[in-house]
Amino acid sequence: MLPSMMRTRVGVMQRCLLCAHRQQHTPSITRSLRVAINILVRGKHSETKSKRRSQSSKKWLERQQKDPYVQKAQEQGLPSRASFKLQEINEVHFPALRLKNNAKKGKGNKPNASKHKRLIQPGMLVLDLGAAPGGWSLYASTQLNHDLGGALVAVDLLPLDDTLNSNNTDISSRIKSNLQYNFEFIQGDFTIKETHTEIMDALESVSKTTTKNEDSPNNDTTEFVEIDRRPNLIISDMAPNFLGDSQSDAIRTLNLCEQALAFAAGYNCFDPSYSTKDKLGMLADNGAFLCKYFSCGKENEADLMEATRRAFRTVHVIKPRASRRESSEMYLLALGFR
Repeated sequence: MLPSMMRTRVGVMQRCLLCAHRQQHTPSITRSLRVAINILVRGKHSETKSKRRSQSSKKWLERQQKDPYVQKAQEQGLPSRASFKLQEINEVHFPALRLKNNAKKGKGNKPNASKHKRLIQPGMLVLDLGAAPGGWSLYASTQLNHDLGGALVAVDLLPLDDTLNSNNTDISSRIKSNLQYNFEFIQGDFTIKETHTEIMDALESVSKTTTKNEDSPNNDTTEFVEIDRRPNLIISDMAPNFLGDSQSDAIRTLNLCEQALAFAAGYNCFDPSYSTKDKLGMLADNGAFLCKYFSCGKENEADLMEATRRAFRTVHVIKPRASRRESSEMYLLALGFR
């Protein structure tokens, strides 16, 4: 692992200067030090030989063929097994967490104790970062109701319909069928200003609602009315292209999760002096954040966990059954944006 003095954050922690999602350097790192780091990182990533890679690919294919979730995804025309992870978190883990929290507060079975039985509520505005190939967005669209204001904005560097099953599935059309005009897809990098502006415009677009025109004789003419809304839920199942080194890949995925958190809650949540009065993030008050990462040691995960606890009332780490047992894949669920 690189010494801590070699690590730097601009906005969020950058742990791998060669492989980070977006390269950012500070003047304090000299050119020679950068070269040394690059040599170390390249050497680390070149250790995987082609023979080992082919054996790993063979095992992966065998595992895919036996995986019940993969088979179920193919039967349902889903782009991947990822949909079942979000479904499980939404329909199993979140209700269990609510019941546990209510029990602690002594609410028990009081009338409003289970008001929100699922993470994704019908009238929510949801933002999906790193949405391709579209499994999470598709599932979220089935939980939203456009008549109640439910809407979705999806963002990714790749087209949403670039999937393994692209010959027999059209994810965008299926989402639009569920949400009609309350869906927008943006192809771009959510960390750059131009895409940020596009996201804001899309959120405004899907937040328009219809109302009756009272001046119409039959009161049957509808018009669009804009309402100021921020996402109630930001989800992310992002992962970089893996290089074969599990620790490096985990840290690079963690970096993406940190960037998603900075986008959702504001980059200042990584500052120990963070104040809830500074609303720099995209989330609505009391909003939720769900993001994937790979376990890579408490020392590496500390910044992410501490920043999340500053910005949210409760933080949970979830391992869905739909996630392979041998995988270090975890999901960070933060509730109650301050």
